[in-house]
Amino acid sequence: MVYATKAGRNAQSVATDKAAVGDAQAATATTESMAKAQAEGPQSKDQLLDRLDAGTG
Repeated sequence: MVYATKAGRNAQSVATDKAAVGDAQAATATTESMAKAQAEGPQSKDQLLDRLDAGTG
């Protein structure tokens, strides 16, 4: 019984860690996008539409 309880806790810990990794990756992607947008600076309407059409905006 002690082993089963410990295994359950370990499985829950792994699931929690995987969820935390997913959240961290999403936050990293958002931060990278924000940094890229700030570095590229203001853009014209045509430049924005070109980026959106290319799927990179």
